[in-house]
Amino acid sequence: MVHLAVHTTRSVSEAESLDYWRHVISEAFVPLDATAERDRFQGQVCIDQLGAMVVSRVDAQPHRVRRTKAMIARRERGYYKLGLQLRGGCLLVQDGREAILRPGDFALYDTDRPYTLAFEDTTSMAVFMFPRERLRLGATSAQHVLGRRIEAEDETGSLLSPLFRRLARRLEGGNPASTMPLADAVLDLLSALLTEQVTDAAPADQSHAALVLRAKAFVDENLADPGLCPDVVAAALHISTRYLQKLFAGEGTGVAGWIRARRLEQCRRDLARPGRTVSAVGAAWGLPDAAHFSRTFKAAYGMSPREYANRQQGFA
Repeated sequence: MVHLAVHTTRSVSEAESLDYWRHVISEAFVPLDATAERDRFQGQVCIDQLGAMVVSRVDAQPHRVRRTKAMIARRERGYYKLGLQLRGGCLLVQDGREAILRPGDFALYDTDRPYTLAFEDTTSMAVFMFPRERLRLGATSAQHVLGRRIEAEDETGSLLSPLFRRLARRLEGGNPASTMPLADAVLDLLSALLTEQVTDAAPADQSHAALVLRAKAFVDENLADPGLCPDVVAAALHISTRYLQKLFAGEGTGVAGWIRARRLEQCRRDLARPGRTVSAVGAAWGLPDAAHFSRTFKAAYGMSPREYANRQQGFA
């Protein structure tokens, strides 16, 4: 378990503050450049980790942050970031879209596409970074929601903004293990609401997108079945397996890969909770072969299921 870390420019001289800030935010998130008009820049970032999610709060004087193509080319990370404005304002620019965030507003953006964050006033922002696949948004669906402001007062914002605020407050104290279920639940709700937005906004003739959503829903409902495979999904939707594979190719993944990723994500959640054996967790989500489960989990998360469970439950 990664413990709470606090980094502040007060720990270095004024001349070193901006260079130090670039280093801190690049280590906390992804490689970033930062510029500020004033020489005496001050900022602080508090960072914690909840499973696969990095939770942080950034308090800083006016500055700009950029993620460039060159930085992305050196190392892609496969993460989304969600910025929730707590105080002051922010301008997010990605893919030609501009989102002006006020307190309570938030926006989702992709760390593997160039973006800029401009803070013209002293600001506070809660930032949540997590793997892209966690939201179950395909490439087409993501284009509808990335870089767009979600206002605190609209339906999605009024539901999610208080929950993300609650997660951010855990940086001020609390038991990270007890927050894990909330973090997972918030991301599930975010995924569902964003998918609903895309579906509502899509023209009626976009049958391809509708089929993909139905396929993903069927997968999630049947993950516990060891026999779940592309053929079974295709049969449930009354389409050919070849056509189903073609639909998922547009999403940037194969059907089998999607099933595997969803199973592993559910296993990851259960392993973070005490009282479940590794073999029982794997079997509960359609992976009854313990050796295969261990190999697949390690390939995805860089450690065995047992190592992950021990770390999350504080037995490292």
